[in-house]
Amino acid sequence: MYQANFGRKQQISFNSESEYYELLGFLSKSNGSTILVWEDNDLQGAWAKEGRILFFGTPPVTLRANLLHTAGVGKINSRVNCNEFILNIRNDHSFVLGEEQDISSIRATVPQQFTADFDSGLLL
Repeated sequence: MYQANFGRKQQISFNSESEYYELLGFLSKSNGSTILVWEDNDLQGAWAKEGRILFFGTPPVTLRANLLHTAGVGKINSRVNCNEFILNIRNDHSFVLGEEQDISSIRATVPQQFTADFDSGLLL
């Protein structure tokens, strides 16, 4: 479900619900530009597990969500670390970890008044 800010450091924030659903559309594309992961960093000495969006290219400048990117490694251009957001879209919007998303299942969770925003995200 929509909320304006996700994460202790507001790693993901929105000025409106429209921006939230646009980002959901963008993330549901399954075209290799993003992957959702849950990394077991706690097994490597970090404090806890990390939910991340990995970006394999530069995010489109027209994407309206405010995303706090950190540097990527290797083929990963950047990443956004935000357990709260990853849990939100998995629990409320039928996202799964990995690259392949079921657009129909995700779209079915989007309120009708925001389907145009979701579809705009698919086109970014």
